[in-house]
Order: sequence, then C-alpha cells, then structure tokens
Amino acid sequence: MVVAIQSPVFPSLDEEMAFSQHTETESSTAGKGLNPPSKDAAPSGVGWDGNPLEYSFEVKGSIKKKSVRFVVDLTELRPADKSNPLSMEKTQQMVHLLAKKTPGFDDSWYRVLKDWFVYAHLPAEQQQALIKKAGQSTSVILGFDIYPQVLDADRLPVMGKVYFPPCYVAAEKGITRWQAVRSIINELPGVQDYPNILKSTELIDDFLSSKPEAWQMGTRYLATDLVVPAKARFKVYMRCFGTAFEDIWDYYTLGGRIPGLDDDKEKFRELMDMVSGTTYAATRSQQEMDMARYTSATGKLTAIYFAISPENPYPGPKLCITPSNFAPNDGVVARGLDQWFTKYGWDDGQGKSMGNQIRDIFTHRELEKETGIFTFIGIGRKEDPMKKDLSIQVYVTPELYKNPRL
Repeated sequence: MVVAIQSPVFPSLDEEMAFSQHTETESSTAGKGLNPPSKDAAPSGVGWDGNPLEYSFEVKGSIKKKSVRFVVDLTELRPADKSNPLSMEKTQQMVHLLAKKTPGFDDSWYRVLKDWFVYAHLPAEQQQALIKKAGQSTSVILGFDIYPQVLDADRLPVMGKVYFPPCYVAAEKGITRWQAVRSIINELPGVQDYPNILKSTELIDDFLSSKPEAWQMGTRYLATDLVVPAKARFKVYMRCFGTAFEDIWDYYTLGGRIPGLDDDKEKFRELMDMVSGTTYAATRSQQEMDMARYTSATGKLTAIYFAISPENPYPGPKLCITPSNFAPNDGVVARGLDQWFTKYGWDDGQGKSMGNQIRDIFTHRELEKETGIFTFIGIGRKEDPMKKDLSIQVYVTPELYKNPRL
C-alpha cells in the first residue's frame, strides 16, 4: 500500500509510507498548510514537536503484512486563526468528502459528539480563554484507516474517524476529562440499544473511581468511527499516571476487571525491556507524575486506549508505550522491535527488518541520533480482549516542525 498526501512539504509521501504495493490514495486537502511554524503558529496536539501528522502501521503475526493508518490535525494553527481558533471547518469539509466517497459512511453519533466537544460557537475571546485553560489548541483530529485495495474507482478506500479532545468541555464545565467523555457516551441517542457500550464504559469508570481523581484528567481523546452506530467503535485514550510496569499493567487490565489477559503480561514486559536497550525498570522515569506533564498537549506519555464496541462486553485495551521517555534513541527502539518480532516468529525471515524499513521511509536523519520518530509502540488484542492473538501498532511522526523538508 502506498499512501500519498500531496502537500507543500512533500511533493508526495510515497517514500514516507511505502509499506506495500497495490493501493495509492491521494488527498490534496489533508496536507495543506504544512509549512514550518511561524511565530504566530500554535502547536498541534498530534506530534510531539507540534506538527499535525502521525502515521501508524499495524502488524499481526508477521511484519510482511501491515495495515496503515494516519491522523491529521486540520485546525487552523499555521498561523493560528484568532477570529475562530477552535473552528473545525477544514475537518468538516473533509467529513463531507468522506460522506460522498467512503462506503458505509454515517455521522449520526459524530454530530452529537461534535455538539458536545467543539466550542467554535463561542465568541473569539471566550475561545481563547478556554484554550488557555485547557492547554491545547487542537479542535479535533481526523483519522483514516486505509483499506488494502480499491473496490470502486469512485470510492476512497478508507474509513474515517474523528478524535475529540475532552479538555474543553472539562475546562468549561469544571469537571474531569473522563467525566466529559462518560457523560456524553451515556447520553448518545439510542445507546441503550447497545448495552455492551454502556457496560464497558462503566467498567472503566469503576476502575477510575478507585483511584485519585487526578487520574481522570489523563483522558486525551474520544474517537469514533464514521459508520452506523451498530458497527461503530469508540476508542478512549487514557494516559497512565504511574510509570512502573505493575502500575501500567494494572491499568491495562482495569485492576483485573477485564479477564483473561495474564498470558500476555511477560510479552509486554519483554517488549518494553527490548525497546529500552536494557530494561524498562532501569530506564523509566522515577519522578512522581507532574500534572502539567500529565495534561500536556504535546508531551507524550505511555497510554492505554480502550476500544468500546457493541459486540464486546469488555473494553478492548491496547497499551501504547512512549519509547522516547526511556530509550536512548530511535535506533535502539527499532532493534528492540526486531528482537521481539524475531523471538515470537513475526519477522520477515528473508526481507528487510523493521528497522531498515523505517530507515528507508524516514531519511531526514539517522535513527541513532536521538528519539522522536517513534511516538508510540502499541500492543494488545486487537479490540477484543477475549481473542488471544496480539497485534502491534507502530506510531511514527515525520518531525516536520523540528526537521522541515521543503
């Protein structure tokens, strides 16, 4: 699959995302305005350097086949739109395009979430005050799951999803970010027809209720697929307050509320050790969590997303570790990934290692120079905790603002 975004920064992103062959999807809208940031620009909440793009590819059982995804922040941040800073007009234009061009499109719940989470209706001064209070400028993020082949020449081979940050609702209403998410899920029209969604949401709430309230401020996004409610998934992205492995694992299992996950525990520990270069226990931060860091828009922390769907009675967790917080450089992370893939028989055998594939894609610097290209390494049971097959999702960013390519 080749994903190409035409933009002023890259004439084509063929080199950036050449993970397999067969499909080319082009979008002239997604890449506009990606010039290096000026003094009047605001940072996006996507990239750690404030750039608005992140890609990921997912492997399951073998690195030979990969599913490709990417997200883009289309908020007017470059320069910042001072007259309507939380406007999601550009995102809405893309949603309209997806409505015409993607199979199975439905925006029933998206429209309700938009009304709850987006504050573009406020006067500019109130929007600016809310941005300052929330500590973020991104209105929403748009994501794309790329299908492996084109089925119709008039259709885009993607499924769209929208990520809503709850920080604005929380700041405006004086509630926690998790409460902002839980409240709207429970109020969605017709959600009572999907008891698994309500049950999974309450399992998360039950766990968080047993922790200090500060943990509820680690909710980063609520994402929903742009499909009919009966097929839609919610993904709730939650930052881990603790950095010790046992604390992270406890969060991943919701304190044992999600059954049957213990078989994976040592595989997770091994992955974290391997990408650290030594052991995760030796390299992780020992400092107590600072709330400014915990709620930072661009600072990255190890997180867990919980997939909530009508089909599953339990939320499906995926652990997303942030290797830049404990690995010395991206080269070490790449070698650790390959070590884990080899141990569990996921490696190509004859083809390129994962590290070499990343080097071919991101040529703007050596991986050994520093960390930053790898933003997250996700590992979990592919949204259904009852299925034992693991998948790994590798999130990468092009460091466009730190290393602009014109």
